[in-house]
Amino acid sequence: MDQQQIQNIDEKRFFRLPFEKNTFRLSLNTLNAHSNFRKPANFYQIETKILSFKNELLTVSVKLPDEPKKLVYLKVTREELLVSCNFDTDQTYLSRYAYYAILGKMVYSETANFKEYYWPDFFDPNTGRSKFLKIFNDRRGFDINLKPKYPSFYKPGDTLLELQQDQEVPKAGKPLNSLPEELPISDKVMGFALADTNLSSIHSNHYPFLVPFHGILTKDRKKIKYYSSFHLNEHDSSELILSENQKQLTNICFKMRELAPVRNLGWQDKFVPNKEELENGKKLFLLWHHAFELIQSQKHLYFACTMGLKNLKRKPSRSWMNPCEFKKERPQLVIKRIDKGDYFQIELAFKINGKLKTLYYPDLAFFVRPKSNWLHKYLLGSFNDYLLTSFFRKTCNKLAVLKPHYAGDFESFMNKLEEKYEIIDF
Repeated sequence: MDQQQIQNIDEKRFFRLPFEKNTFRLSLNTLNAHSNFRKPANFYQIETKILSFKNELLTVSVKLPDEPKKLVYLKVTREELLVSCNFDTDQTYLSRYAYYAILGKMVYSETANFKEYYWPDFFDPNTGRSKFLKIFNDRRGFDINLKPKYPSFYKPGDTLLELQQDQEVPKAGKPLNSLPEELPISDKVMGFALADTNLSSIHSNHYPFLVPFHGILTKDRKKIKYYSSFHLNEHDSSELILSENQKQLTNICFKMRELAPVRNLGWQDKFVPNKEELENGKKLFLLWHHAFELIQSQKHLYFACTMGLKNLKRKPSRSWMNPCEFKKERPQLVIKRIDKGDYFQIELAFKINGKLKTLYYPDLAFFVRPKSNWLHKYLLGSFNDYLLTSFFRKTCNKLAVLKPHYAGDFESFMNKLEEKYEIIDF
């Protein structure tokens, strides 16, 4: 059987190897359980090479010592690896060439991950090629990437967001308890900084929280010229006279910091909260709403990058501190569904006073920021809003879905979103 013929092989003629549950990983134990072959002592004399990836089929050449090359064909489905070759593999038997081709993917561990080869329906069955993918195969290696013009694609089986029962939060738009309070004239002041690092960054191990800091004013008393220290406990303010609002807000800040920590991440990992982190996130989100009026009564508000709390152990640096505005308007999340012919593009946006705005990326947990000014912070209205922005953050606020993949799980997902959010068709 030649390579051109295999591009349209009947799936019933493939041998099937199951992946570990909810993954694209194939273990050595599973491979060995379906074959009597085992890794030979001189395994490194076996040469394997990826030749092509067409029509969802990965073609691999296998060269055994003193034997001609054979071709092995692999197709990745949601739950199984389908295997064939141009020699003697069929639905009941896995040839040694096929065994060695798969074993070659397990050089550094006893599992192989085939996720990068899962591209269902992304190829033209007549040509075997994909207009969506850039496939590189040279001496530096083999790579499959989406072409830059396309956003990330949903694929059947991908995890979709499940909205939760929302908790009540204080209503937006009610008047402040008090205007900014007058304090005795002093060069020393307290300000408040939104402490944050992107939750899916290796540098982050916390949700965003508010942290007080001490500063020295300029001569005209309009700006802070020098940041002296962060205010991390109640004893740090002994040299300052605080207003009642600042005392209340500082107490909330300490509670926020207790709830903020999450696990450290590896550089490739996306943040997905466990049960405890999810519950702490809900409590912290509610604290932001209780603090919001008090925050707006303050004059010196900043955004600070904490590098995973490391920066809080030192005095604030000017390069970390950016003046920001906490806007009083409540944002309304909007989902744009754009018909692109072969696929739908799903984008997250938001409205302020009826005007549609583009989200700044990366986003900030519990807040949205407009692309036009990332230092404007709008506090989200519900914890589900936060979950939705977190879901879209993973794909830079744009997600594509092929039309054959829209029906089913994805359509159900969109129908549930439509119960809570406005969906605009373009």
